[in-house]
Amino acid sequence: MSSDERELKELMELLNSKAFSNSARLGIMIALHYEKKMSFSELLSFSSLPKSSLSFHLQILEDEGLIKVYKVFTISGIRTEIRITDKGEELIKKYLNYVKNLKEKEK
Repeated sequence: MSSDERELKELMELLNSKAFSNSARLGIMIALHYEKKMSFSELLSFSSLPKSSLSFHLQILEDEGLIKVYKVFTISGIRTEIRITDKGEELIKKYLNYVKNLKEKEK
């Protein structure tokens, strides 16, 4: 198997994983990769998902160990924050590298 074929196979395996098989979860992971942490409200605005759907997707990502959801006490009240984990960072970097390599091969 060539390195190109191996990379494509690894990308497909990643996209078939529970965390990356959904475009909303992939979008959340990309946003968290660049922002490192976001509030629930920020992700709600970014994703345009209903609250219940966002909660569902965050639970899956947290169960997979890719994000950490926690409460922060602020002057204006309790705030839910979401932070990408080291494992999540590693996987999203892999995904972005695969995509970048595929794009470069098109040239």
